[in-house]
Amino acid sequence: MKKIVWSYGKRRSIIFDITTFYGGVYMLKILPLEKADAVCIVKWNDKKTSDFLLQWAGSGYEYPISEKQIIDRIEAMTSSNYKLYKIVHENKMIGTIEIINIDTENKTAKIGRYLLNPELTGRGYGSKALEELVSIAFNDFKKVWLSVFDFNKSAIRCYEKVGFKIANQEVRDNGWIAINMEITNPAI
Repeated sequence: MKKIVWSYGKRRSIIFDITTFYGGVYMLKILPLEKADAVCIVKWNDKKTSDFLLQWAGSGYEYPISEKQIIDRIEAMTSSNYKLYKIVHENKMIGTIEIINIDTENKTAKIGRYLLNPELTGRGYGSKALEELVSIAFNDFKKVWLSVFDFNKSAIRCYEKVGFKIANQEVRDNGWIAINMEITNPAI
């Protein structure tokens, strides 16, 4: 995969190619999440249930999600152990993803709060964006992990495609089975 990286000021963008099954090449960017992006996340959750929010965001947000909750999280980022990103295609935000539970001592982190615009799922954006985020994370971490509920078969396939392996399972308080998956940095 050919990568183009550019920086300006405090912003750093990672750009990479995605080839879809239609044969076209699309450019995606992973950029820091900004306050103005909150409206997209709220829109993607419109008319969704509390279970939908819990599935992709865990306990990170309260139902119903609001722009204020997201903006508060962005503002708290500088003094926290997480990083918030957006996935951009053709200058439009198509998803959000976070690196959370950063453990600098053990060089591990969790990928979480991963959401694509529901209208764009199943087109390859998810696995390619995750692949690139893992590549970025491997600049700092030796292991990256994530959790997915066992009924989310398409997400599990996406994560396996990127190289994540099942580490263990746990039953959450609501009775859902969470599968913890991990990937190890081959360079370390």
